Amino acid sequence: MTQDTSFSRRAFIGTVAAAGASALAPAAGLAQRAGSTPGTGLVDFHHHFDPPAAVTGRQGGNQRWTVEGTLDEMGTSGVGIGMANLTASGVQPGEAGRAYARKLNDWGTQVVGDHKGKFGLFAALPMLDVDGALKEVEYAYDTLKVDGVGIGTSYQGAWLGDAKFKPLWSELNRRNGIVYVHPNDDQCCTTRTMSYENGTGLSSAWLEWPVNTARTILSLMVSGVSREFPGVRFIFSHGGGVAPMIIHRIAQFEGWTGMGPDKLKGFFPRGIEAEFRTFYFEGAQAFSPVNLEALMKLVPASHIVFGTDYNRFPLAHDVKLLAGLKLDNGVRRGIERDNALKLFPRLA
Repeated sequence: MTQDTSFSRRAFIGTVAAAGASALAPAAGLAQRAGSTPGTGLVDFHHHFDPPAAVTGRQGGNQRWTVEGTLDEMGTSGVGIGMANLTASGVQPGEAGRAYARKLNDWGTQVVGDHKGKFGLFAALPMLDVDGALKEVEYAYDTLKVDGVGIGTSYQGAWLGDAKFKPLWSELNRRNGIVYVHPNDDQCCTTRTMSYENGTGLSSAWLEWPVNTARTILSLMVSGVSREFPGVRFIFSHGGGVAPMIIHRIAQFEGWTGMGPDKLKGFFPRGIEAEFRTFYFEGAQAFSPVNLEALMKLVPASHIVFGTDYNRFPLAHDVKLLAGLKLDNGVRRGIERDNALKLFPRLA
């Protein structure tokens, strides 16, 4: 398989290497202009809403989150719009899962409506119940008028390319839907088994979540979902996790005994890089020269959007990281805001 480097070489040279110090100004300017003025500022695609116990019906969670504190932090950090996700549903089967997703979505819509111009919403779906998920898609889009749906990378060992989810992709394809994918734990493995003498352990966010993102991306490509349902726009968290690091490795499998170019082409008829370029990525925890360089060698700059992982991280954390990168001014503006407006024209 011949690697197509025409895009990647031009994109990288034109964005990361050649910009110079003056390219850092637009990010700071955009953040400074944002304040609390609607229609300005960065668009954050990785923005957690944490419903209170009165909504979830259980104690715990991130009780430090409040909408008032969020709006204050948005005003000081230069984030103009937070695309909120409610991916916490899907852990309950049957009617309980349906009722929980509905409650989350109704609450999230109320918050968004009470603060017009400041938030968008990715609706939760009861993914353990595909029929219920389809009904919630209908309600979320037609009644609540959400921007898209937010889901995890897997459910009870089923990655997103699993055949059971095909009816959902078919419906979202019909709607030209946008699907925000956030990593979660899977029954296959967890980093929590890594414990140390001092009694501490590593959560799955350290290792398994970036790998789980790559697992579900690969499942979507190998299963043919990314080809069969081109109207579905998938946005993956954290710059795609470890996926950008392994795409070239898989592309070279044509030399592997027992694989060969014909078998590899059977998995990826358009080529693995071409398939990967159809996806979108937000950059929370990936705004470093190493991570962003790898991603930008594989996907168009127009498929990269801004993200912060708020409030697990302060909003200013990724704002500062992005501002510190040397990028072409047009690419920077795209990541900060313009690419988001192409996906969601209503945000303009």
